Amino acid sequence: MVGGPSSVSDFFGHLLGLLRVEALLPRHQSVFAAARMRRPAFARHTTLESVLAALADAREETYPEREALTRALVAEMQASSSPAWTAALVSAYAPMLRRLRRRLLGNAVPREDLDQLVLATFLSVGRAFPLSRWADWTAVRLRQQTARAVFRHLRKERAEQHETYTQAQLAEWLPDTRHATPVESPRRLSARRSFVQRDTVLVHLAQATLPRSDAEVLMATVVRREKLRTYVSRLVEGDAAEAERTYQRLKRQRTRLMQRLRAQVVDAVAQPAGGY
Repeated sequence: MVGGPSSVSDFFGHLLGLLRVEALLPRHQSVFAAARMRRPAFARHTTLESVLAALADAREETYPEREALTRALVAEMQASSSPAWTAALVSAYAPMLRRLRRRLLGNAVPREDLDQLVLATFLSVGRAFPLSRWADWTAVRLRQQTARAVFRHLRKERAEQHETYTQAQLAEWLPDTRHATPVESPRRLSARRSFVQRDTVLVHLAQATLPRSDAEVLMATVVRREKLRTYVSRLVEGDAAEAERTYQRLKRQRTRLMQRLRAQVVDAVAQPAGGY
């Protein structure tokens, strides 16, 4: 899951730029002026632009001020509904967010969803950050908490998409594995090939009972291994908003269908021979 600069989408950079523009809008000046009365860290700054410039100064001797400014931004974001603070905190930590985004590659989450994942996770961490509990190293903690939450989410997504199964289960589902060498360890198999083969069999078996639209989605994305967005692009042409709605709907639909198919097979395997 390590990638180069090209792994950061144009959309992500554009989004960070828009948030900086938002933070510096003149209409937020009164919001900042009021905050200066509450936060000593803001006292020497007359605008949010001055705050962001100070936070961009990476010299070692400026660390105490950067720490104080970060804590003041987090405190205001937690206490206020103004978008100024959300935009300012993201702008201040845009370099960190870019570095994190560059590390994310893989198929567990669509590329454009990774942009939103990084940004939404950072803001969630900021809103929940326990300022009273952690009184120092705020920038480091924000970075660590964000990275951990992002990778935890991606591990969960990959686990859900790449489930693995015991040799006994595969023997029940796939006849050609019945005489395979027994697995001595109770650990679950990690071969993606088994996962793909098992789900392909499930879809073929389910074609007779699934509605045509459901079967087509699963045949395209599970059996033919076509990316869901590619499949959607063939269904919806020219309307980006409708394509996104269709993608999200089919993504949820496909997940529910596969969960139901897998559950049905597990139930069938667990059913005693006499039906009791």
